[in-house]
Amino acid sequence: MKFLHGALAILLLVTAAAAFERPTLITVSTSEDHAIEGGSWRSILKRTAQPWNCGSKAEAATCVEHALVVDNQSPQSLACYAEFAYQTPDGVRVIDPETPALILPRSSHEIRGRITAEGTTLEVTHLDCAPRAPYKRLAVDPQCKYDMHGNPLEDYYPAAAMRLALEGPVTVSFVLPRKRGAATEVAVADSSLVPMLDTAAKRFIADQMFTTKCPGTRYDIRMRFRMRDRYTEFAGS
Repeated sequence: MKFLHGALAILLLVTAAAAFERPTLITVSTSEDHAIEGGSWRSILKRTAQPWNCGSKAEAATCVEHALVVDNQSPQSLACYAEFAYQTPDGVRVIDPETPALILPRSSHEIRGRITAEGTTLEVTHLDCAPRAPYKRLAVDPQCKYDMHGNPLEDYYPAAAMRLALEGPVTVSFVLPRKRGAATEVAVADSSLVPMLDTAAKRFIADQMFTTKCPGTRYDIRMRFRMRDRYTEFAGS
């Protein structure tokens, strides 16, 4: 794959043979605290500390990454929607579609921006976070634990979600009708706000094989889709 040219020279790469660790991000700006019931939240705009080489041997190029961290210091879940605008040194401006993110109570979540050519700047044109009552996990007898076997969650990460760097937690509920077998009544109990991640989480549970001492019990499980490193050196490309 060659380095992309054009308005933003954008790279959204999930895996490659010559990957390296994610570069350090530094804080560009921090918002004021936004008070909500029981606490507050704030946003922190970040950018790669040092650009890295991302071009081919024949064509030198340097890249940076942008990210927006939402720090939720409250007992509420936050349903957030962010919109980013990018501007290149030659004045080209592109606005991305709105990105959703679910931030769990007293946790931080990073909304990843694009990987762009070094001179590109990012502006947060819109950020709205609204409290949402946190999901209450199902109470299950400690003697009714289950075992689960099947392909890992990573195998179910939608390619489209990875290209857009969409991440998030999903809670799925299900019933184990037998001591051994597949789950039934698989449903999203707490959405990630990203439909394709919710669907993938349900498919993951539906494909697993379970064993339990308590057939007929309804369970729930929280899983989180996370991006792996999406950084690549294009040496020799």
